[in-house]
Amino acid sequence: MPLLRSTQIPLRATLLMDAPQGAVRRSLRRADVWTRTVRALGGRADVARPGAPDDAIGARAALQTGDLIRVQREGGSAWWPPRSLILRVDVPADPGDLPLPSLHLIAGPLDRCTVSLTTVSTGAGTLVTVDARVQAVTAVLTPTLRGRVLEAAQLLLGIALLAAREIQVVVAGAIVNDGRVLAARRTAPIELAGCWELPGGKVNPGETEQQALRRELDEELGLSVSIGERIGPDIDLGDNRVLRCYLARAGGARFTPNEHDAIQWVEPDGLDEMNWLEADRSILPELRLALLDQKRPI
Repeated sequence: MPLLRSTQIPLRATLLMDAPQGAVRRSLRRADVWTRTVRALGGRADVARPGAPDDAIGARAALQTGDLIRVQREGGSAWWPPRSLILRVDVPADPGDLPLPSLHLIAGPLDRCTVSLTTVSTGAGTLVTVDARVQAVTAVLTPTLRGRVLEAAQLLLGIALLAAREIQVVVAGAIVNDGRVLAARRTAPIELAGCWELPGGKVNPGETEQQALRRELDEELGLSVSIGERIGPDIDLGDNRVLRCYLARAGGARFTPNEHDAIQWVEPDGLDEMNWLEADRSILPELRLALLDQKRPI
């Protein structure tokens, strides 16, 4: 029996996660979930996006097609020399469905390495499956390689579950002026195009909610704002996400909408006439009181 022939090893790991499918799929798309998995195995990894500034991307950024994951094992070993393993990310072009990444070997000490993911929503949670196909250089390395790849798949699922259970805060800004509030009309995704919202976005790791809102309003509208008090309760967006709204006042009068196709100042009496996103509509009672109360400090 020749020992120098490459051996292909199909592997599968599954986990039933007590988390919503959307939150699970978002966690599996996060760059840090993959790099944390490698660190848990005693290696190191980084994610690069060719063409991006410095080729680096944020820790919680969603992986995109063309991203490269470089994996190195500290010190090397008999089954994995210190040479880097470089994997290319592919993500289907369907942003509305939170598509999952797959990984394909482009360089390294293995002959072949591919990883794919699937999720299924069940009454008991989200069933996640990791399928990996690895081709070793020599058959004698098969048992060790098989165990390490299976361990990596199981760690990936565990880390993804922890990430899926994290609460993601989304902040919205009620920009007020002379008893009116600024509304912005969405263009994407297609099912939300044409709806109005209070502009804002996700809070990134290391940011306060106020810092995130200032950044988002600058990116979306080119505005420098002062942030006031919170209004309304937490709004459940599903998939472990909550919306929190803050009053804000713009430092200037000029707006440059970069992610919306229209903006409009709305009087208190006109709030109910707008086609709001459902989450933003939940804040309207508190927003109306804030607009009518001209003495409310912000």
